[in-house]
Amino acid sequence: MRGVFLLPLYPLQGLVLLPGERCTVPSAGGDRRAVLARARDHGGAVVASLADGESVHDVGVTAILGESGEGAASLHGVSRCRLVSLQADDALMVRAERFPEPEIEGPRAARVGRLLGARYERLCARLGREAAVAASFDLTALTWRVTADLGMPAEQQQGFLNVPDPLSRARLLLLAVREYERRERFLRGWAHLRTTNPWN
Repeated sequence: MRGVFLLPLYPLQGLVLLPGERCTVPSAGGDRRAVLARARDHGGAVVASLADGESVHDVGVTAILGESGEGAASLHGVSRCRLVSLQADDALMVRAERFPEPEIEGPRAARVGRLLGARYERLCARLGREAAVAASFDLTALTWRVTADLGMPAEQQQGFLNVPDPLSRARLLLLAVREYERRERFLRGWAHLRTTNPWN
């Protein structure tokens, strides 16, 4: 099959790495250390996928290993991939194929992107947070940034990672932002009592 590659597999516990995003992961432990050592043999590349019990989700992200601290390493998400199979003789290696983002252009995509960016920035302003949205319009990058920044549970972020195209993802994110807006309006009177994540 075209676009199939073999890389070390790094299962993520309770965490989803999205394209363009970074995360810090533990490097201690036998399997983790072995995966990261193998990644160095493959130019620092791994496949990172959310662990679900004893298995991993079939949509993950190719990632590059960054500078690591003591007992931790950083991963930078590059692009989505679909896991095909574990290497038969080695549980640390996985065959995966590219899961490209289709190019979405036109006035509809631009309108949805502008609306999502504006609603997200307004929500951030109401909560006193800085909106981490790039100035240039790129619907794919915008959807990954908003997905990462909303602080959704890992399973919900995985659901957005599974959505095949950025336009559908942007529409679903608009619904999520509206839900956060509704929650913020409801809780506004008790805002002074917030002691946890400002999105909740």
